[in-house]
Amino acid sequence: MKIFHIVENLDKGAVENWLVNIFIESRKSRPEWKWTFYCILGKEGMLDDKVKQAGGEIIYSPVTISSKHAFLRNLRKVLKAGRYDILHAHHDYLSGFYLIATFGLKFRNRFLHIHNTDKALPVGNKTLHNILLRPFRNLALLFSDRVIGISENTLEEFSQTGYVQDKKHIILYYGVNFERFSEQPDKSLIRKEFNLPDSARILLYAGRMSDLKNPVFVVDILKEILHLRTDVYAVFIGQGDNISSVKIRAEELGIENHMRIAGWHNNLPSVMKSADVFVFPRKIYPKEGLGLVVVEAQAAGLPMFITKGIVKDAIVIEELAHFNDLTDPFSWAQQISDVLDKPAAISKDQALELMKNSAFELGRATQNLIDIYES
Repeated sequence: MKIFHIVENLDKGAVENWLVNIFIESRKSRPEWKWTFYCILGKEGMLDDKVKQAGGEIIYSPVTISSKHAFLRNLRKVLKAGRYDILHAHHDYLSGFYLIATFGLKFRNRFLHIHNTDKALPVGNKTLHNILLRPFRNLALLFSDRVIGISENTLEEFSQTGYVQDKKHIILYYGVNFERFSEQPDKSLIRKEFNLPDSARILLYAGRMSDLKNPVFVVDILKEILHLRTDVYAVFIGQGDNISSVKIRAEELGIENHMRIAGWHNNLPSVMKSADVFVFPRKIYPKEGLGLVVVEAQAAGLPMFITKGIVKDAIVIEELAHFNDLTDPFSWAQQISDVLDKPAAISKDQALELMKNSAFELGRATQNLIDIYES
């Protein structure tokens, strides 16, 4: 089987990391399948070597997507030459644009994969964005045979009609290599890495530093916690537009000494297993597509302080989930302080075992995708 994935590029994005892990895992049972990754950004990524070593092919678009006609012509040329069985598009609304290139071409199946609830198109103009959103959605549906969502909510938001599982619509949960959470890290080394005292209790935020993810609210929570106790430090893992806003807010509140902004980290499982609580105050609407970091936090056995912006699909271990609204950071602070002083609701070993037996386990998720391709 020849499978053609359209992605941005094989770099640090959560979608691309998941996809590469699934690809490598699939080689165990389907080594004869040929996977091709078409990178619309036309540039190399940090995951390229892993893909090539596992026998995957990478094609870098020689034309940027801003050169619309030339981009579509080149994509169509590649698709015709490759004679692929499966086309798998990963760009939600934007897929409606480049799936036009598949018109009249024969595939076993064309999959439209919805990874986000954010209604976004990279057009740089709000008015144009609003005009194009519905037509692009309609084109994406027209030129796809089946629609995959990473949660029930992603399918509901994209269809705008209320999701009903049928032959066209499928839920496919991300697969996570939970073995990475089996190692016991030296917590003192993590604290040393972030220049924290050995006695520090770590309040961890991990994810894109964006307005929707709401990392600035973590700073407000930390301020309230420091009224109750002084041993808590916030560590931020991730990149995004809100980094400067987080720094400014911390300076306004005078608590920058209790914060560490680390950017991306190559060993998030180790950081998670060394932290004490996980905080992710996602804004309520639109909801998170899934929240892969929430899944990973459960594998680390972390108590999670989250909002209803996290979909129910992501919660496997209810004992770890503490839901709050965004009106009162002091309420978050009180609950976090209480949890820090109490015995764990569930041991880290128990939490990891539950996640290994969940639908998010990498081998199980890979087989689910294989079943979809072979159906």
